[in-house]
Amino acid sequence: MASTLRALLEWPHLRRGLLIGLCVVLYVAPLAVGTEYRLFIATQMGVYILVAIGLNLLNGYGGQVSLGHGALVAIGAYAAALTMVDLHWSFWPAALLAMVMAAGVGLLMALPAFRLSTWYFALITLGFAEVIAGLLTEWRALTHGFAGVVGIPAPKAFGYAFTARDLYWFVLTLVVLTLVGMANLLNSRFGRALVAVRDNPVAATASGVSLVRIKIFAFVLSAAVAGLAGALFAVQKTVITPEDFPADFSVFFLLVIVLGGSGRLAGPVVGALVFFLVPELLTALQSWRLLIYGGALLLLMLYAPHGLVGAAEGLWKKLRARLGLPNIPPTPVAADAPIRAIDGAQLSVRDVSKRFGGVAALASVDLDVAPGVTHAIVGPNGSGKTTLLNMISGYYRVDQGAIAVEGRRTENLAPHAIARAGVGRTFQTPRLLPHLSVLENVLLGAFTAEKHSWLSAALALPAARREQQASLAEALRYLEFVGLRERAMELAGELPHGQQRLAEIARALVGRPKLLMLDEPAAGLSLAELDRLGELIAAIRGIGATVVIVEHHLELVADICSRVTALERGAVLASGAPQDVFSDQAVVSAYMGAHVRIGEKGA
Repeated sequence: MASTLRALLEWPHLRRGLLIGLCVVLYVAPLAVGTEYRLFIATQMGVYILVAIGLNLLNGYGGQVSLGHGALVAIGAYAAALTMVDLHWSFWPAALLAMVMAAGVGLLMALPAFRLSTWYFALITLGFAEVIAGLLTEWRALTHGFAGVVGIPAPKAFGYAFTARDLYWFVLTLVVLTLVGMANLLNSRFGRALVAVRDNPVAATASGVSLVRIKIFAFVLSAAVAGLAGALFAVQKTVITPEDFPADFSVFFLLVIVLGGSGRLAGPVVGALVFFLVPELLTALQSWRLLIYGGALLLLMLYAPHGLVGAAEGLWKKLRARLGLPNIPPTPVAADAPIRAIDGAQLSVRDVSKRFGGVAALASVDLDVAPGVTHAIVGPNGSGKTTLLNMISGYYRVDQGAIAVEGRRTENLAPHAIARAGVGRTFQTPRLLPHLSVLENVLLGAFTAEKHSWLSAALALPAARREQQASLAEALRYLEFVGLRERAMELAGELPHGQQRLAEIARALVGRPKLLMLDEPAAGLSLAELDRLGELIAAIRGIGATVVIVEHHLELVADICSRVTALERGAVLASGAPQDVFSDQAVVSAYMGAHVRIGEKGA
């Protein structure tokens, strides 16, 4: 029995086979069983799943909590219903209008997200839902008030009017297509960018992701799906009134994805199934229903904090581990090819100053880095080294002075724009996405290298697949380059500290930066890892990239760097060859102490 189960779990197409089997059952179900009422409930459940899929993209993957999605469904429903009843449009242009109007309102809803924290924004969207609920009642000239919109016709195709069964099949097809498209999208650069914005915005911008654009993208796409669901809601019910869209309608969808599993593709489906099926099963226990719901939610919070799908994934991993099967998928195989050469960029910093209140972090700093060299910035703690890197990469605004990369002024550019200009960097504390694999973290660095649109990614068009395969091969090459290819499919958060630093360097390199800035890459490394790091930086210089490194390990600096700049209290003390800088009396006094020599251990 155990061997049979082990063989079944090892079958590579098990999940796909189960999903196809489930789809077949759902498609033939209306032919085998069901009353009109059950068909109505199943269709409505499909509509709600569509809304939840869109909200899961925004909330589960994008990290933006919206309590106004019910209002977007209402906008889509009324837009379709009013144009079909009052203007006699067919369903297809009416549904398109519903999506456009909901997407436009979603764009307006997105604007406060750039200024407010998550929960303040959630309150704003809840207030928006209240406003829409009031407008549906009071704007009688448009919405017909309490009377609602009556006599909404069924969709037609080539003169054929959909029956209730046809509408069920149509909604089910849309749910399947939306799930497939969403899976393709989430496995693309856009999905990784969304997760990065949710978990580590600094890592996202360092990889060239615009926080504003990716948030707007998530809001607009999520709202458009809600608008489509609203149009389907209207034609299914044939009558809609303001009472169909109370303010707590939006909270329902949030509960659906939390119950099913936020940030998991199947979460909306499972959550909607539970919310629809449980009330039907509890019909005989009407008076006990609230108590049962409360107990179930309490158990869910205690034993399945990641939702039902998250709990199922945990049990799946335990079962595979008990049977001795690996939980880490095999590393993809890509054609080996040499690392391509990079044309290093020239960096010029002129008279740059930065103050934080009354503290001068940098005072008239000048720095020149020639193309293709390794240049170190050293100095005691608090001397302004990391501040200088943050200003070059756009995380701090320049109070005075100019910064240019390859002759292009960058001091007024946003961090993601500077990253796209060919500036990559790592951080003092590795900025990885712990719940993604090492390979997915490195692929994030290829965000700007891929040029395909979100639609081509969702549809898995050939051009998008070619770019994704090219990025995969490039990411694997750089993982091999830093010595982490064997750990490509492990979760990044489970790597030891030293290997996390290597993974971050690989992520920066896959974007092919002309200028690579490393902020204390040797911090916390063992002696063996330190030697490996020195070899890696020398190899990076060997492919042509310009490297600027902030480091306290002066022996490492002396071994790998051709130029050094020493800072003290935000000012340049000396700049030149390592042996000249480290023998400068001002540097010795300020940084090392007069008795310490460069050759001594720990210097």
